[in-house]
Amino acid sequence: MPLKVTLIGHYPPPFGGVASLMLQMESALSEAGCRVTVWNLGHGSPAGERVLTLARKNRVAELFLILRAFLRSDDDVFHYVSASYRSFWLGAVCVLLGGVCRRKVVMSFVGGAFRKFVGSLGPARKAVVRRALRSSAALIACNPEIEESLLEIVPDRPVARITNSFPLARGAVVPFPPAVERFLAEHSPVVCSTGAAAPEYGFEGAFEAVRSLAAGAFPRIGLVVVLTRYGTPEHEAALSGAAASDGLRGRVLMTRDLPDFTALLAKSDAFLRSTLVDGDSMSVREALSLGVPAVASDTPFRPEGAMIFRKGDAIDMAARLTGALASGRRDPAAANEESAKNLKALIDVYSAVAGRREAA
Repeated sequence: MPLKVTLIGHYPPPFGGVASLMLQMESALSEAGCRVTVWNLGHGSPAGERVLTLARKNRVAELFLILRAFLRSDDDVFHYVSASYRSFWLGAVCVLLGGVCRRKVVMSFVGGAFRKFVGSLGPARKAVVRRALRSSAALIACNPEIEESLLEIVPDRPVARITNSFPLARGAVVPFPPAVERFLAEHSPVVCSTGAAAPEYGFEGAFEAVRSLAAGAFPRIGLVVVLTRYGTPEHEAALSGAAASDGLRGRVLMTRDLPDFTALLAKSDAFLRSTLVDGDSMSVREALSLGVPAVASDTPFRPEGAMIFRKGDAIDMAARLTGALASGRRDPAAANEESAKNLKALIDVYSAVAGRREAA
């Protein structure tokens, strides 16, 4: 019988971050023969035969729905994907509710600020965190820093390390919005990026790098920025103003809720990750899986194959972008091999938790 898995967390739309990772995991696990259900705790209302939206503004009602869902499900494994402070506490509650219902809940951690979060905890909160981690059926970290943080809290628990990269979905092609189609037709080369309208995503530096390239070897260059839900209206307004300034006007397109970011990656000549802080960026790995040059800031946990620049340095960013655009497409074999290994490792974790000897 196939493994029956429930993924718990944010699921698109809106796209980006954990939501895109959840979609990729769902597709990869389904292709591997698992029966996958999704419990969406995000802000959208996605459609799907096996997608259940449990998010509510009333937290008591939300927890009641989660408890009821546990009681009604007979799945082998429940997997909570955590990437933020709030989502960690909600995940801790999910683990405890799952325990009450005798369900096996795996927790994975994919956010870049987990060590900072752990360091901010007082004795009482750290005790709650320790209890939740020990109550989980398995722990998964996406990078060595998160693994180390988990082991500091629960040194007696093994931690699996699986990066945020799984085989990409090969579904039907979804057409781009007309504004994006026009922009792609009018610009060459095209660089794409994604993130929130917030300072830590470093888009101001990305704009300066594009302005520099437009004034030099790439007068028709275009940058498509796919904004995620998070961020502030004030910062988004500031970015819009910068995008309309001299040297950039018409060269930067900011858009939201693109239905298929990997399709945009496939149409792009390079991917740019300008973040000042970051975790194990899924979008960098997606670019590498498609053979698209990935230019990324020198925050920790960049995968092999990414072209690295000094974070916050627009001049160095422009130099690396120039090199990426000159080098062209890359061989995605290594990235795809890692994705396949990650999928096998994840199913191995599920099989062990479910008490099955066979692994995919």
